[in-house]
Amino acid sequence: MLNGIYQNASSMDGLESWNNAIAQNLAQSSNPGYKKATLSFEGKANGMIGYQGSFEKTLFRETIAASGKDGIDFSAGGVHSTSIPTDFALESDGFFELKTPEGQLVYTRDGQFKINGDGELVSKQGYHVMSDARTVIQMTPKGGSLVGKSDGSLSQDGRPLAILGVRNVDDKSILLRSHGGFVIDPSLAIDAESVEPDRIMVRHAALEESNVTSTKEMVDLIHVSRAFQLNQQVIRGRDDLIGKAIQSLGGRV
Repeated sequence: MLNGIYQNASSMDGLESWNNAIAQNLAQSSNPGYKKATLSFEGKANGMIGYQGSFEKTLFRETIAASGKDGIDFSAGGVHSTSIPTDFALESDGFFELKTPEGQLVYTRDGQFKINGDGELVSKQGYHVMSDARTVIQMTPKGGSLVGKSDGSLSQDGRPLAILGVRNVDDKSILLRSHGGFVIDPSLAIDAESVEPDRIMVRHAALEESNVTSTKEMVDLIHVSRAFQLNQQVIRGRDDLIGKAIQSLGGRV
C-alpha cells in the first residue's frame, strides 16, 4: 500500500514538471523564434517490493515509477512580415549565430535585431550578430537602408557589408537553452557547422513566430490539473486505509 502512495507521489512530481513546462511556453509564446519546451515520461526502476506468495514464501517484484524527461520542440514557427529592416527570419534549417561579451556563441531563431550605438548589428540582448566569417557586422555610417537577400547577404546602397552567419547542429540534444537562445553543451568539444549557402533561406524584414499553440497549452494545463487532483484523491484514500488498518490492528491484544 505504501508503494502505491510512492507511485502516486512520483506521478504528481512528474505532473508538476509538466505544469512548469506549460507555464514557460505560455509566458514565452509571443517571443519570436521561441521553441516549445516539452516533457516526455518514461518508466524507471524504483526498487523491489516483497509480498506473501504461496507456501508462506516471500516473493519480490521490481516496481516501476514514472520519470519525466525534458525536451525541446525545434519545429519551425510561422513567419510574418514586419517591414523593419533589422528583422530577419529563417525559412530553412539552422540558427543565427550570436556572440556574448564573454565570447560565448549563442544560437537563436529570433532574428529581431537592432543597431547599437557603435553601428553594429546586435540582438535584443545586446549580443553581436556574427557574420559567416564569425566577425562583427558593422554598419556604414549614413550608408543608407539595410538590405538583406535570401542567401543572408547584407548591403547598404548596393555596397556589400557581410553575410549573416547561419549555422546548424545535427544532434540538437546537445543544445542547452540559454538567455537569448541555445548554447552547445560546454562539456562537449563540438562546434556548430555552417549551413551550405544553397540551403539557406533568409527572409528580410520578417520574424519567425514561436511554435507554441496557446490553445493546446491551455488544454494540457487542464489535463494536468485534473490528473494532479486524481492522484491526490488516491493518496488520501490509501492514507485513510492505512490509518484504519493501524487502528484495527493496534486494538488487538
